[in-house]
Amino acid sequence: MRLLEEFIDADAPFEAVDEVMTQEALMRRWMSPAVQFRPCEGWRFDQGARWQLELTGLGPVLRADYVVQMRQPGLILWAFGGFWEGFDAWHWWGDPRDRARRTLIQNRIEYHVTNPIARAVWAPISLAMEWDARVQMRRLQEVCEQHYAGTAARAATGVVRS
Repeated sequence: MRLLEEFIDADAPFEAVDEVMTQEALMRRWMSPAVQFRPCEGWRFDQGARWQLELTGLGPVLRADYVVQMRQPGLILWAFGGFWEGFDAWHWWGDPRDRARRTLIQNRIEYHVTNPIARAVWAPISLAMEWDARVQMRRLQEVCEQHYAGTAARAATGVVRS
């Protein structure tokens, strides 16, 4: 089993992070352009919701089916199978130093590569994935902080977004 794990600390409360993690327009802003991640049955995160992942430019050889195994506040747990099998957990919780304002976010992927073609060339792919995961987490942090700043500014001026 292989492990890919990243953490960030966002200057945004839990609720704002939850919106960024699940709302389509916000999620599309931080998701990696190297990965096409598409819902099969609408933008849903309830248990059993199906999604498909494909690494851009590598075609159907590197495609995987994802299913939401668990969704609760602060957690989306996916199981996946295809060119790789395993679990992808997105977990976020209030930072103990400032729960009202800061949120820790973790992405943990535990997997093994099942496709023999992918396994043969996995070393450079995994290095690229690790780099891309770090960049994606920085984008996620920026989107969370921008979203919270915009929400806080609208609340302060009494402007309500519909």
